[in-house]
Amino acid sequence: MLEPGLRPVEIQISMEISSEAPGSSEDWPSDIHFSLNGTPLCRWISPGDFARMRGIYTPTWWDRTWNQHGLYKLLSVNDAGTFIDGGKRSDVTLEHLAITHESPLIFRISVPEDARHVGGLTVFGRGFGNYDQGIKLRMHYRKA
Repeated sequence: MLEPGLRPVEIQISMEISSEAPGSSEDWPSDIHFSLNGTPLCRWISPGDFARMRGIYTPTWWDRTWNQHGLYKLLSVNDAGTFIDGGKRSDVTLEHLAITHESPLIFRISVPEDARHVGGLTVFGRGFGNYDQGIKLRMHYRKA
């Protein structure tokens, strides 16, 4: 949460994420949508559900036929738009989000039922996948 008198300059959200297929499939695209406080930010197409190679942190008890790791994604929103891994994905800016010191931050990841690629999704947390972290949110701010 922001303190009164501060305004966000950039919000960054990082995570390890992939599609979710029945069993697993390296070629299983999924239209993954991201929103913040009910405002749609952008869409990213995950290429697959990865089980061919075990994740660096995936526990040995995790079945080898299940999703083992994902791809690291950095989503950022600033005054220029919304970006994934530095590439612009939409024109949604911080102004559209209207975040104040009283705003909650509700981040949503979804695959809409009417998407072209309805492949589901997997978010990897600490102790799984190739990045030993959960979803991280970082906010850069300055005086208003």
